[in-house]
Amino acid sequence: MKTKLVTLLFPVLVLFSCNNGGRTLPTVTGTKYEVLVVMNDTAWKAPAGRSLVALLDQDMYGLPQPEAVMKIARCKQIDFTDMLKPSRNIIITDISAKYTQPKITYTTNRWAQPQTVVRVVAPNDSVFASTIKKYGENILNYFLDTERDRQIQFNKDYINTTAKAEIEKMFGIQIDIPQGINKSTKKKDFYWITNNNPGIRQDIVIYSYPYSDKNTFTKEYLLAKRDSVMRANLPGEFKGSYMGTEYKYEPPVFKEVWVNDGYCAEIRGLWKMMNGGAMGGPFFSHSRLDEISQRVITMEGFVFAPGAKKRNPIRQLEAAIYSAKLPQEINALKEVSIVAKK
Repeated sequence: MKTKLVTLLFPVLVLFSCNNGGRTLPTVTGTKYEVLVVMNDTAWKAPAGRSLVALLDQDMYGLPQPEAVMKIARCKQIDFTDMLKPSRNIIITDISAKYTQPKITYTTNRWAQPQTVVRVVAPNDSVFASTIKKYGENILNYFLDTERDRQIQFNKDYINTTAKAEIEKMFGIQIDIPQGINKSTKKKDFYWITNNNPGIRQDIVIYSYPYSDKNTFTKEYLLAKRDSVMRANLPGEFKGSYMGTEYKYEPPVFKEVWVNDGYCAEIRGLWKMMNGGAMGGPFFSHSRLDEISQRVITMEGFVFAPGAKKRNPIRQLEAAIYSAKLPQEINALKEVSIVAKK
C-alpha cells in the first residue's frame, strides 16, 4: 500500500492512500450518494453516531423539498464482511482507548472500484464527535466530489455528440451533454437543450456575453444577468410570464471554485415562473471566463419534476457542467498532445 501523508492537523492526523495491490477489482455496489457506515450499536446511539447522522442526513441546499445529501446505510463491525466491502462509499469507525489522538484516513479503490473509503479513529466518543463536527465537511465533499466524477465518467459513454458539436461551434467550449437531453433551441449567444420529459425534466442553457465589467464575477451581477437572459429567452406558458430566480424562500448561494485550474463562479438556488404558472425547481450554474475571446460563458442546469425527487437529476446536470472545457483549456490540451508526439 502506498500512503502519502498530506497534512498534519493537530490533534487530527489526516492521511490519503490508495490500495489495490495491482489486483483487478470488482465494480462498486450500492446506489448513487449512498454511504455505508461501519459502527457498532453503542457508538451509533451515542454522540459519535449522531454526529455522522447530522453530517450525512442534512438537507441538500437548493431543493424545493427536503432531501438528504447522502443516504445512510449502517452495519456493525462484525457484519462488515466481503459481501459489503465493495460498497461505493464507506465510513469505517474505530473508537478505542488504544488511540491517543483522532485520525482520518482517505482511501480509494480498497475493495472495489471506483470506491471511496474513509476511516475515522478516536480515543473516545466525545473526541470522535468533535472530530466529525470539525472535519465532517471535508469527508462529505470527498464523497460528493467522487460521485460527481463517477457521473462525469459515465456521461462520456453516452454523449449527445450533435449537441456537443453545436455548442463547440457556437461558444468554442466542449461539454458532455447526456444523450437523453436532445431537444435544442439556438439563438444568438444562447443555447438551450432539454430532455422534454414530463416526469423529470432536465434542461441546460449556455449563454455568453462580453467581459467588460470588473464586477462581473459577483453574486449580484451574475444573478441580475441570469434574470435578464432568462426573461428574454425562456418565456412561460402565460402571456408575460418568464423564468426568474427565487430570492426569498431559499436564496441563491454563491461560491468561488476552481475548475481545470481556472476560476469559476458557482451559483446554486431555485428558479420559479414569474407572472403566472406554478412551476419551479432547482438550478445550478457555472460562470467562467473565455480568456481567448474575453467573453463570460455561463452554463446552467435546471430541473422541473413536480412530485419527484430532484437531488440526483440536478446532480447529473452538475456533472455535465463540470465536464466543460473552455477554449484556453482545449488549446492547452492540444499543445500537450503536440509535444507528446514530438
